[in-house]
Parts: sequence; structure tokens; C-alpha cells
Amino acid sequence: MRVRFVAYGDVDPYDDIPFGVIPDVRIAVIPTTSAEWWNAVRIDDWDDIPPGSRMYIPPGAQIQSTAERIAASPINFIVTGSNGTTETYLNPSNAFKVCTIHPFDELIAGCSTTISIWKVRNQNPILYVYFSHDRAYIEDGQDGSERYHRYLYGDLDSYDPSGKPATVTLVSTGYTGTDVPPFIDFLAPGASLAVIDDSEIGAWWTAVFDGATAVTDGERYPLSILTDWEFGWGIPFNMEIRERVLQSVPVRIIDIGWPGIIEVDMAPGNYLLCHVTYEFIADCNYDSIVAAQNYIYRVTDTDIWQLSDIGGRRLLEEVKDWIIRSRRVGN
Repeated sequence: MRVRFVAYGDVDPYDDIPFGVIPDVRIAVIPTTSAEWWNAVRIDDWDDIPPGSRMYIPPGAQIQSTAERIAASPINFIVTGSNGTTETYLNPSNAFKVCTIHPFDELIAGCSTTISIWKVRNQNPILYVYFSHDRAYIEDGQDGSERYHRYLYGDLDSYDPSGKPATVTLVSTGYTGTDVPPFIDFLAPGASLAVIDDSEIGAWWTAVFDGATAVTDGERYPLSILTDWEFGWGIPFNMEIRERVLQSVPVRIIDIGWPGIIEVDMAPGNYLLCHVTYEFIADCNYDSIVAAQNYIYRVTDTDIWQLSDIGGRRLLEEVKDWIIRSRRVGN
């Protein structure tokens, strides 16, 4: 299936290059278990990543490399042209990740979550590589399309922080059951959401990791978590890390109290939204908040995601009949 890539945005908002399409961006399409690629391009003090490991790079995180290591990549890059676009053909049955090299520096500017083309119903899917504050975010589906079309039609004022605030409703949920139905959903007050402004995302990850790496099953891999971790990524976020972050980054922590639903105002802009506990970071999304719009997010033990208008309204109706169970301390 033909897959098109579009690179655009503003790599450095403080230089004299305006917001727009970005040529000469190198993009790697990586099989989800390709430890070979990661071992070739990354630089750190830890051992090689075992074959078959799946790398999870949180949105907004960067991986250091060198020109020599990037040149030795075992996967050929595709490169955007003067119009910021490029395309390739991919097997719809294969899952993969997308990583992009910083256009002006020798580092990995950002990576996607796992992408499955067969889930995209469009016969010619588009993946958007959006640059902001030195970092790249790979987006597909409606989120990427909406941001790109606002750029095309000159509607970037929708992200102006001076605009009318958006209304964001957060719904914290859980469910009973194990691997087989029936699953019973319930409201679960007690979840917390960290809201990090676009310009502070680099400082957030620097403070979270503080030169260290995520720890999984006694092994250390840079900014990565193996797939069998019980709670999402499992990136550590204990009290020591929490205090370090809160002292160095202007992050907003929203606690979803009783009955598991909270409504907050949020200034227009781009944000990293992370579901945090007193043990780990369960999940993060990089999202656009547009002036005067309404958003509904569902937060579970391991995920946070934005619902469609229809899906959000349906959830708010359904939860009226749900029981309420507080989350366990630490979750």
C-alpha cells in the first residue's frame, strides 16, 4: 500500500525560518522488533538491546546519535522533497514504527507509537511528521489531518494562548474482569494527569530521566519499555522524580477526584498530556487544544485517549449508570 509522509511545522521557533513544509527530512520505517536499528543508531552507556525487544519512545523524547551512526543505519531512509512530502510502499499486514532524524542536528527527533496500516481505511494513508520546539511528532488519522489542514488554511490562530479557553472533560475509569468477558466498567476517581506546555516538553523528559533510563525487569534501555510491562510504559515516576520535575518544570497536575469526572479550562495550544501515578508514567499523548472547543478524554490504568464528539457524549451518558470505585493507592 502506498503511504505518504508530510513533514511540516517549525523546528526552531526562534530562528528566521517560518512555519511551513520541511524538505530533506530523513524518515525511517522500522519493524516493531528491530533491535538491530536501535543498536546501530543510538549512543549510550548501556548494553545492546536484545533481539526482538520493542522500543517505546514517548512523544517529545529525543535519542542522541552521531552522523556516523546515522549513516550506518541498516534501514534506508526516505527523504522529503522540496514540498515536504515523500512516499513509500508498505505491506499493510506489517506493524512498524516511524522515526525521523532532526533536520539540523544528529539525533532522532521523534518516533511514533506502533502503526498498523491495515487499520487505516483510507486506501492512500498519510502520516504527518510535525515539528515543534526541536522535536518531531508522528501523527496519523484525524489528529494529524486536523492540525495539517489548519496549517494549510491559515487557521493557526486557533492555537493562540490568548484565545478563548477550551473545555476539557477527563473521565477516569476502570473495569473488573481478567482476560475473558464479562467486563464491568466503573468510574475510578484518583487518576492524575500532567499537562506540559509544548515549549517545556524537552525540560519535562530531562527532569523525568535526569540522565538515567527507564527500568524494566532489571534491565535498562534508554527511553524504552518492553511490551510485557504490566502498566503501560512503566516509566518510573516515584516521589523523588515527581518532586524533581515539579521543582524544575512548570507542569500542571490535574487530579481527577470524586466521582471520577472533572471539567477544566485549558488555554489553546499544543500539550503533552501524561497519565501519572506515584509509581510510573502510564501513557502520554501529544495533542492540540483549539480555542473554544470541547474535548473529552478517557483515562484508564494504562491509557489516556481523546474521544470523538459522538464517543465522548456516549461515554458521559453511560457513566451515569456506572458504580464508583476509588483507585488503589499507587495506581
